[in-house]
Amino acid sequence: MYAFNPDAGYLVSIDMDTENAKVAITDFDCNIKAHSNCLIDINDGPEKVLDRIKEAVFELLAELRLDPDAVKGIGVGIPGPVEFASGMPISPTIMPGWDRYPIKEYWARYFNCPSYIDNDVNIMALGEYAKGLKFQANNVIYIKTAAGIGAGIICDGNLYRGSNGSAGDIGHFDVGGDVICWCGNRGCLEASAGGKAIVAKARESALAGKSEFLLGILEKKGELHLEDIALGMQRQDSLCAELIRESSVLIGRVIASIVNFFNPELILVGASYSEFDDTLLAAIRQGVYQRSLPLSTRNLSIQKSILGNQAGLIGAAYMTLEQLILNSINDQEDVAIL
Repeated sequence: MYAFNPDAGYLVSIDMDTENAKVAITDFDCNIKAHSNCLIDINDGPEKVLDRIKEAVFELLAELRLDPDAVKGIGVGIPGPVEFASGMPISPTIMPGWDRYPIKEYWARYFNCPSYIDNDVNIMALGEYAKGLKFQANNVIYIKTAAGIGAGIICDGNLYRGSNGSAGDIGHFDVGGDVICWCGNRGCLEASAGGKAIVAKARESALAGKSEFLLGILEKKGELHLEDIALGMQRQDSLCAELIRESSVLIGRVIASIVNFFNPELILVGASYSEFDDTLLAAIRQGVYQRSLPLSTRNLSIQKSILGNQAGLIGAAYMTLEQLILNSINDQEDVAIL
C-alpha cells in the first residue's frame, strides 16, 4: 500500500571482500544508479582500504552529478564478524588491524548521514530476501562460497544475527581432518573447502602433473587464484571440476546439519564465479538429501543466488533503508513516502 519515494535521496552501498570492493549509489528503492569495483588488500588496514573505497564513492557521485548531501545513508558489508549495534569489526582474523575500528566514524568525516555496518553474508541474505525473493519466503538460508564460507539467516521474515552478531559462521563447523584453519583450530569447513583451500590443493596437484592447464598458469604467473579454477571449469579441466565437487560435498554435509536443525524452506547458494554454480548445487543437493530427515526436506528448495554478484550491494542498500525507517519511527520523524 505504501512505498518510499525512490527520489527522496540516495544511498551509498559497499560490499567488501579481501581483495575487491564493490561500490554503488542507489535510490531509495535500492535500484543501482551507478557502480564500480575497486581493488583492495584487506591486509593494508582500515584507513588505507577505506580511503580507496571513498575515492570510488566520490567518483560515482561525480559521475551522477550528485552532491554528497544527497546521500542519506551508507551501508557497508565486510568479510568478518561485526557487532551490529556499534558497527565495529570484532576480532576479524582475516582483517589484521581492523579489530574494533570505528568504521561509522570514518564515514562521518565525509558525509552528514548515518552509516550501518554488517557482515557481508548478512547483507547478501537481506538483498536476496527483499529484492530477489520479494519477501515470498520467510525462512531462508543464504550460503556464500568464496575465499570464506558463511551463511545469512532469514528467520520468520527477519535477518537473524544472533545475540552478538556472529550467527551464520558455518565456515568453522568441524568436518574432520588435520588441516589447520586460520582461526587456530583443525578441521574447519573453511580450511578444507574454502577458496584458499581449493587454490592450495590446485597448486599441489598442478605441480604433481595432474592438470596441464593449471600448471601452465602457475608457470606463467607464479601463483594461482580462484578465478583460475573458474577458468579451468570453463575449459572443462577435470582437476578443477573435481576440486569444486569435493569442496561442495563438504559444504553439503554442513548444510544438511543446518537443514535438520533449522528446517528452512529455501537455501540459496551464491558462488564467487558463475562457473561453479551447477557443480556446487548438484553436490550440495546430494549431501543435503542424503543426510537430512525426510520431513525437513519435504518442501525444501535449493537454488542458486537470484541476484548473483549484486546481492551484497542491493542488500547493503536495503539494510540502510530499513535502519533509516526504524530510526525515523523511533525518533518520531516524518518519513518521505508516496
